[in-house]
Amino acid sequence: MKFMITGANRGLGLALQQAFDADNYSRSNGYDITKDRGRLAEQSLVYDVFVNNAFDGPFQESWADFGQVKLLYEIAMLWKTHNKTGHIINIGSVGSEDIVAPEPSWETYRVPKSALKHHSRQWTRAFKTNQVLFKTSLITVDRLDTELSRSRPSWTGNGHDLGDVVSMVRLCVGMNDNTCIDEITAWVNLQHKQQ
Repeated sequence: MKFMITGANRGLGLALQQAFDADNYSRSNGYDITKDRGRLAEQSLVYDVFVNNAFDGPFQESWADFGQVKLLYEIAMLWKTHNKTGHIINIGSVGSEDIVAPEPSWETYRVPKSALKHHSRQWTRAFKTNQVLFKTSLITVDRLDTELSRSRPSWTGNGHDLGDVVSMVRLCVGMNDNTCIDEITAWVNLQHKQQ
């Protein structure tokens, strides 16, 4: 299978890129999910698996505009038009599971992740009802064990091992042709103490 991943230049994206020998489409090589959606969608047609990983940030930021959601829509519509088979994997966040006040302002990152969850599940339903030939899955994860997470003052020593997320992607793309995983949600006990 040939994999295309957005934001595969660091963190989870890089781990997925290495695990699947995938092609990276990120700002580091001239692809921005807010400005290059058409180019990214056209490129996706030659891949078996598209991983929608790059996140443009909380919607109130000037550079953010629900990039993951809009990119999913553009790619899925193009795949539908071309009767394409394959798999779209969306990387979500457990932030979509709770509603909190928008202060501090970075908490608004939950809103585009909630929109991504809903839209991803719409495309899963389209597969289930035989409206599209491709599968769409959402991987909803908690804090990741990455260099960036470890650099933050809130780091407790607990985060998802990136290898576990790689295994989740393998599970999604390894299902029988008639079966699609809608969503995998994984939580971390941030206060867990190693025994």
